[in-house]
Amino acid sequence: MRIRFPLASGLVTAALTTTLLGGFAAPAAAEPVEEQGLSSLTLCQRAQVGTASLRLVRFHRAGGSFAEVPYTDPAAFAASKPQVRPLTVTSYTTYDDTGSPRQVRCKGKSADHINQEYGDRTAGGDGTCGETNRRTLWRVARDLTREERAALVFRPYQVDIDPDTPAATGQEWLADFPTATVDSDGKLHLPSKALHVPLDTPGIPDAFKGQHYCTLIAPEHLKNILLGTVPPS
Repeated sequence: MRIRFPLASGLVTAALTTTLLGGFAAPAAAEPVEEQGLSSLTLCQRAQVGTASLRLVRFHRAGGSFAEVPYTDPAAFAASKPQVRPLTVTSYTTYDDTGSPRQVRCKGKSADHINQEYGDRTAGGDGTCGETNRRTLWRVARDLTREERAALVFRPYQVDIDPDTPAATGQEWLADFPTATVDSDGKLHLPSKALHVPLDTPGIPDAFKGQHYCTLIAPEHLKNILLGTVPPS
């Protein structure tokens, strides 16, 4: 299987080697190319890299660094804005009844704003929030134990990554959104919700421009769904 992902050198073609483990095709132990350089980043920082197709080497050479401001108050998060220097995402996590992370909302900067600040081609074309869900699925599948693989209710290679659901306003983006769904054939789907506002968007204040937001499933919740310990919702 060959997939295109953004890296420091631009969009490259990564060959992902898979091996049959516990009855499903799981990624090999070696870190695939698109994950290299991301292991120390949080989920929202990974989403920032993905939605901006950020070229990490060029970004760091231009003096770029990452930061994150997590919020626990939904109203404060709703009013928050990501910053371009240092490249600062804001995040808000919701939890299930057991206290395990369920869903993560991430506010990041758009590719065009990053290029304006750090130089042309620091970021590539705008990516999708769904690609972050895809990478989360890969990481969760990679880390399953043999016993967990045997207990899976949903096989990772059979999970569909849905296209982003676009939101037109911040209020629409903040509205309730499912972490996962199951279709009539019993297949698991991972949806994502995006709000993308390029710098050249007309008719709005500058403070609202240059944003790319994502609503994503938390890795812990995805693992619980795959194992059947919580239902998709």
